[in-house]
Amino acid sequence: MDNFDRMSEIDKEFFTLTKNFDLQDWSDLRDENYWWVIDPLTKRKRPRNKLEKLDLIRYYISKGVPKPPDDD
Repeated sequence: MDNFDRMSEIDKEFFTLTKNFDLQDWSDLRDENYWWVIDPLTKRKRPRNKLEKLDLIRYYISKGVPKPPDDD
């Protein structure tokens, strides 16, 4: 069993979606919106969780641009 088989399904999807990313893709994608979100309940900034980041990665792959903050 290799490391990929031991990964969670979320980590596997993350790896699969980003395996062909280059430095420019990561630079474009990982803006302030990638790292942080305003929690709708507390109105405080909090780190994004992995599922939220996967949503941003899927959007980036399909549209070729980072997802705007107001599209959350």
